[in-house]
Amino acid sequence: MNSKERIAYLRGILDFMPREEKETKIYSAIADALDALALEMEEQGKLIELLREDYDVLAEEADDLHSALYELEESMGMASPDEDYDDDDDELEESTESYISMTCPSCAYSFYYKYEEGKEDEKLVCPSCGEEFSRSL
Repeated sequence: MNSKERIAYLRGILDFMPREEKETKIYSAIADALDALALEMEEQGKLIELLREDYDVLAEEADDLHSALYELEESMGMASPDEDYDDDDDELEESTESYISMTCPSCAYSFYYKYEEGKEDEKLVCPSCGEEFSRSL
Protein backbone atom coordinates (compact mmCIF):
# COMPACT_ATOMS: atom_id res chain seq x y z
CA MET A 1 0.00 0.00 0.00
CA ASN A 2 1.14 3.53 -0.63
CA SER A 3 1.12 6.24 2.03
CA LYS A 4 -2.30 7.59 1.04
CA GLU A 5 -3.89 4.14 1.38
CA ARG A 6 -2.15 3.55 4.72
CA ILE A 7 -3.39 6.87 6.08
CA ALA A 8 -6.93 6.03 4.92
CA TYR A 9 -6.62 2.68 6.73
CA LEU A 10 -5.50 4.52 9.87
CA ARG A 11 -8.50 6.86 9.57
CA GLY A 12 -10.78 3.81 9.31
CA ILE A 13 -9.31 2.31 12.49
CA LEU A 14 -9.79 5.58 14.36
CA ASP A 15 -13.36 6.02 13.18
CA PHE A 16 -14.81 2.51 13.32
CA MET A 17 -12.87 0.22 15.67
CA PRO A 18 -14.04 -0.24 19.28
CA ARG A 19 -12.02 1.77 21.78
CA GLU A 20 -10.52 -1.31 23.51
CA GLU A 21 -8.94 -2.70 20.30
CA LYS A 22 -7.78 0.62 18.86
CA GLU A 23 -4.58 1.35 20.72
CA THR A 24 -2.19 -1.30 19.36
CA LYS A 25 -3.65 -1.21 15.87
CA ILE A 26 -3.39 2.59 15.74
CA TYR A 27 0.31 2.64 16.64
CA SER A 28 1.04 -0.08 14.13
CA ALA A 29 -0.91 1.72 11.39
CA ILE A 30 0.84 5.04 12.19
CA ALA A 31 4.24 3.36 11.90
CA ASP A 32 3.25 1.73 8.58
CA ALA A 33 1.98 5.06 7.19
CA LEU A 34 5.18 6.86 8.22
CA ASP A 35 7.30 4.11 6.66
CA ALA A 36 5.37 4.43 3.41
CA LEU A 37 5.79 8.22 3.46
CA ALA A 38 9.53 7.87 4.06
CA LEU A 39 9.89 5.42 1.15
CA GLU A 40 7.93 7.67 -1.20
CA MET A 41 10.02 10.68 -0.20
CA GLU A 42 13.21 8.71 -0.80
CA GLU A 43 11.98 7.66 -4.27
CA GLN A 44 11.07 11.26 -5.09
CA GLY A 45 14.53 12.40 -3.94
CA LYS A 46 16.15 9.89 -6.30
CA LEU A 47 13.92 11.06 -9.14
CA ILE A 48 14.79 14.71 -8.44
CA GLU A 49 18.51 13.85 -8.49
CA LEU A 50 18.11 12.07 -11.85
CA LEU A 51 16.25 15.07 -13.23
CA ARG A 52 18.97 17.40 -11.94
CA GLU A 53 21.63 15.29 -13.69
CA ASP A 54 19.60 15.33 -16.92
CA TYR A 55 19.23 19.11 -16.63
CA ASP A 56 23.00 19.52 -16.20
CA VAL A 57 23.64 17.40 -19.31
CA LEU A 58 21.08 19.41 -21.32
CA ALA A 59 22.55 22.71 -20.12
CA GLU A 60 26.01 21.60 -21.21
CA GLU A 61 24.69 20.50 -24.61
CA ALA A 62 22.87 23.82 -25.03
CA ASP A 63 26.10 25.66 -24.23
CA ASP A 64 27.96 23.55 -26.82
CA LEU A 65 25.25 24.28 -29.41
CA HIS A 66 25.42 27.99 -28.63
CA SER A 67 29.18 27.95 -29.12
CA ALA A 68 28.93 26.01 -32.39
CA LEU A 69 26.21 28.34 -33.69
CA TYR A 70 28.28 31.40 -32.85
CA GLU A 71 31.32 29.92 -34.63
CA LEU A 72 29.15 29.23 -37.69
CA GLU A 73 27.71 32.75 -37.66
CA GLU A 74 31.19 34.20 -37.21
CA SER A 75 32.56 32.21 -40.15
CA MET A 76 29.71 33.51 -42.31
CA GLY A 77 30.15 37.09 -41.12
CA MET A 78 26.77 37.12 -39.44
CA ALA A 79 27.83 37.12 -35.79
CA SER A 80 26.04 39.57 -33.57
CA PRO A 81 28.35 42.13 -31.97
CA ASP A 82 26.77 41.39 -28.59
CA GLU A 83 27.83 37.75 -28.67
CA ASP A 84 31.62 37.58 -28.76
CA TYR A 85 31.75 34.09 -27.24
CA ASP A 86 34.95 32.62 -25.85
CA ASP A 87 35.02 28.85 -25.19
CA ASP A 88 37.93 29.08 -22.75
CA ASP A 89 36.21 31.45 -20.34
CA ASP A 90 32.61 30.33 -21.01
CA GLU A 91 31.37 33.89 -20.75
CA LEU A 92 30.33 36.66 -23.09
CA GLU A 93 32.90 39.37 -23.67
CA GLU A 94 32.41 42.86 -24.96
CA SER A 95 33.45 43.30 -28.60
CA THR A 96 35.75 46.16 -29.56
CA GLU A 97 34.74 46.04 -33.24
CA SER A 98 31.80 47.98 -34.65
CA TYR A 99 29.08 46.14 -36.51
CA ILE A 100 26.04 47.50 -38.28
CA SER A 101 22.82 45.72 -39.06
CA MET A 102 21.78 45.73 -42.72
CA THR A 103 18.69 44.48 -44.49
CA CYS A 104 18.96 43.28 -48.07
CA PRO A 105 16.69 45.36 -50.35
CA SER A 106 16.04 42.31 -52.55
CA CYS A 107 15.11 39.57 -50.07
CA ALA A 108 14.74 41.51 -46.77
CA TYR A 109 17.34 39.29 -45.06
CA SER A 110 18.89 41.04 -42.03
CA PHE A 111 22.57 40.54 -41.22
CA TYR A 112 25.50 42.27 -39.52
CA TYR A 113 28.67 43.45 -41.17
CA LYS A 114 31.87 44.96 -39.81
CA TYR A 115 31.75 48.73 -40.07
CA GLU A 116 34.90 50.53 -41.16
CA GLU A 117 35.05 54.31 -41.46
CA GLY A 118 35.84 55.70 -44.86
CA LYS A 119 34.26 52.82 -46.77
CA GLU A 120 30.71 54.16 -47.00
CA ASP A 121 30.61 53.50 -50.76
CA GLU A 122 31.59 49.85 -50.36
CA LYS A 123 29.37 47.27 -52.06
CA LEU A 124 27.85 44.56 -49.88
CA VAL A 125 26.76 41.07 -50.91
CA CYS A 126 23.71 39.58 -49.22
CA PRO A 127 24.65 36.26 -47.57
CA SER A 128 21.17 34.92 -48.27
CA CYS A 129 20.40 35.73 -51.91
CA GLY A 130 23.85 36.87 -53.15
CA GLU A 131 22.52 40.20 -54.43
CA GLU A 132 25.07 43.03 -54.43
CA PHE A 133 24.04 46.46 -53.13
CA SER A 134 25.72 49.53 -51.68
CA ARG A 135 25.39 50.40 -48.06
CA SER A 136 23.97 53.71 -47.03
CA LEU A 137 24.18 55.10 -43.51
